[in-house]
Amino acid sequence: MKISLLLPAAALTVIAADAPIPTPEQVVQTYAKALTRTTEKPKSISAELMTMCKSIPDDIKFGPHSRSYVHQYRNTLALEAKGNFPAGSVLVKEKMVSEGDGGKLLSKGLTGMIKQPAGTFPKSGDWLFFEVSNGKVETAKMEGCVGCHSGAKRDFVFTDVPKR
Repeated sequence: MKISLLLPAAALTVIAADAPIPTPEQVVQTYAKALTRTTEKPKSISAELMTMCKSIPDDIKFGPHSRSYVHQYRNTLALEAKGNFPAGSVLVKEKMVSEGDGGKLLSKGLTGMIKQPAGTFPKSGDWLFFEVSNGKVETAKMEGCVGCHSGAKRDFVFTDVPKR
């Protein structure tokens, strides 16, 4: 009896591990419902870091990327990863800016990373970087992302899941 109860659970684990790796378009369409938000409150991002990422347009009055915040999201594979992330891991940053000092936060786009099978993109640690710009998902010309993220201590990723 115990063996028959264990077999279905093992089969479910194998199916989940073999799930197809999502495309950037699929992630963008489902991130808010399918991923776990790991930031309780929007995280303030320094102007220096935000200027490295071109997704948020310059703000003439306050300088480029002032009043910039992000919410971070991860899928289960990325949340549970120890060491390098397994293929299929998804990380997303929802970028926001404040309307003014203490104003309402407005979504200004998404950037993300999807871990691909080993050997797919060796220069980026097998991460596929993407951003949403003007409503369109872009995966080309992500050299800046790769260049910056190559300096991360852990598998091209700077952030850890916050402790709650």
